[in-house]
Amino acid sequence: MSTTGKALGYGYDVEREIPADLAHVMPSFAEREQQKKKRGKFATWVIFTLAFAVLAFAAAALFLLVIVPLGIGTSLVSLTAALVPFSIVLFAVWWLDRTTPQPRFTMAYAFLWGAIGSISLTYIFGTAVVIIIALQTQDATAQEFLSVAFQAPVVEETTKAFGLVLLLLFGRRYISGTIDGVIYAVLIAAGFAFTENITYFARSFAEAQVMGNSTVFWQTFFMRGLLSPFAHASFTSLVGLGIGIAAQRRSLPLYFFLGAGGLGLGMGLHALWNGGSMLLALNGVTSLKELLFWYAVIEVPIFLTFVLVMVFLRWREKRMLRRRLSEYGRAGWFTPSEVDMLVSLRGRRRAKAWASSFGAVATWTMAEFQSLALRLAAQRQAAVAGHTSSRIKESEALLLSQLTETRRVIAALTTPVVPARTMIQR
Repeated sequence: MSTTGKALGYGYDVEREIPADLAHVMPSFAEREQQKKKRGKFATWVIFTLAFAVLAFAAAALFLLVIVPLGIGTSLVSLTAALVPFSIVLFAVWWLDRTTPQPRFTMAYAFLWGAIGSISLTYIFGTAVVIIIALQTQDATAQEFLSVAFQAPVVEETTKAFGLVLLLLFGRRYISGTIDGVIYAVLIAAGFAFTENITYFARSFAEAQVMGNSTVFWQTFFMRGLLSPFAHASFTSLVGLGIGIAAQRRSLPLYFFLGAGGLGLGMGLHALWNGGSMLLALNGVTSLKELLFWYAVIEVPIFLTFVLVMVFLRWREKRMLRRRLSEYGRAGWFTPSEVDMLVSLRGRRRAKAWASSFGAVATWTMAEFQSLALRLAAQRQAAVAGHTSSRIKESEALLLSQLTETRRVIAALTTPVVPARTMIQR
């Protein structure tokens, strides 16, 4: 055991040399993949910069057309109230994302798409569908019911899913498995619900001011902010689940059938929730007790299923990570203690804390070592799922080469220049 391994206290040895029979990573593979990576990074940044610019323009339009008419004071109150359910969903995303963290800028894109892009498209296409419904029937009640139970689920779920499809088209490597698709879908849904809640809370707050009674505002906040913060997340997560399964197997037919299936199921559950609530209102059911009964019958089972799926996905992700890294460990690329460290969130934190005692560069290199290992496990999982293209093999070779380099850098940064025994003798 080296000095660095003893310093960590749990057997992590960064000075271990790569076995000779596995140290044959082809330089041509690495160089070619590095060039592709540079071009890919440039294209990715251009695409996402344009996407953020378009979303910024849409945000300005929403501010002028939606927020300003509501009034700045009312909007601030509604914004503060909307932060509560958003924070609840964001905590769930953080918990789900801890095992294999996603890039922050793609997560920001997902939220902004939901909060701005999806909302903007919903206003445009939703209005068109409402006009079509109005042309088909003159009955006001029928128009309202169709708008709530048909137009809203179909248009909203489609615009949210479109943001996920865009991420898949222009950043496919960011959705490499089931849990990735679910995380981005939930973030898009959280962004959509955040903006939508601002408008709902603003209307109820304005109504409360007119009536001189705050009950209507607090009832709206209780139902939307505390009882159903995961409603949109539950619906949209289904299309993310389908796309994530397809991404793991890299199958084009599965992208279509599972994505469309998840979208259709999400629309159905959304329509059930909206339609049931609308039927209650049409039948004069407005008391909180009766609304809570409907919530317990419909939303609670959906929410519990959503929670169980999230727990299962995280457990499955951790199990997959240990299995794939252990395979590399048996081949000589990782020690058992390294596998334990990489699988355990606490182990990663301890490794970073140990590296931090040697400076910021060592900390960054340790974080890079962990990130490369997680990406390597994802590549291996893709290969096991049946996708063994030359690109995957070359990417694996590059990751192994980079792991070797980061290991050497950590060893160089953490190995004392003068051995401790020599210093004592002097």
